[in-house]
Amino acid sequence: MDRTFCFVPVRKGSRGIPGKNLRMLGDKPLVCWIIDTILASGIADEVCVANCDEMESLIRGRYKEVVRIFRRSEWSARDEAPSLEVVQEFFYFCKPDRNDDFILLQATSPFTTAQELRGLAEEMKRGEADSYVACCRLKKFRWSDLDYSFETKPRRQEYKGFLIESGAFYASTVGRILDSGQLLSGVVKVVEIGPAGVIDIDEEADWRLAEHYIETGL
Repeated sequence: MDRTFCFVPVRKGSRGIPGKNLRMLGDKPLVCWIIDTILASGIADEVCVANCDEMESLIRGRYKEVVRIFRRSEWSARDEAPSLEVVQEFFYFCKPDRNDDFILLQATSPFTTAQELRGLAEEMKRGEADSYVACCRLKKFRWSDLDYSFETKPRRQEYKGFLIESGAFYASTVGRILDSGQLLSGVVKVVEIGPAGVIDIDEEADWRLAEHYIETGL
C-alpha cells in the first residue's frame, strides 16, 4: 500500500537567525509548529525530521517514536545546499517505494494549517497533477509587470491579485522526484494557502512579524 511521507528538513545553524529552529515562538520551539500541524492533519503515514543532532533530544522527548529522525550529513546541511540534496540522501538510505507520496514542509513556515495540508492530500488523491506547490495570493499591483492600464485601474476589491510561491510545502511522488532530479516536475498544480502563509522566517524582521501574528491574528 502506498504511503505518505511528510519530511521536514532543518539545518544545524542559521545565518539570519542563529538557532532559530529551537528558538521559542509563542509557546513552543519554531520547529514544533509544523510538526504539530502535520500530526493534527492526520495525512502522514510517517513524519520525519532531518537534522544534524542539534534537536534530537527535543524531538525524542516531545514526540517519542511518532516522529522519525533522519541524521542528514554535514554536506547536505551546509548553508548553500538545496533542499533536494537532503531529500535524495533520505531516499538513498531509507529507500521509500517509488509510488509513495512525498511532501517536503518547511519549519520556517509555521502558520501552515492542518486544513491546508488536508486540502493538499485531497488534491494528491485526485491525481490531476504530478507535483504540487503552496502559493499565497497577494492583492498588490506589480510595477515590474504592470497589471493594469492607468486609464482602467481596477479597485482593489475587484483585483484578483497574483500567486507567489510561499515555500511552505512541495509535494510529488518519490519516483517522480528520483527520475526528474527535481522536487517539482511534470504538471504542477498550485495549492493556494491563506495569507499567513506568506510569513517565511529568515530574518529577525520575519520573526517579529510572526510574533505579531500570534499576538493579534493579523
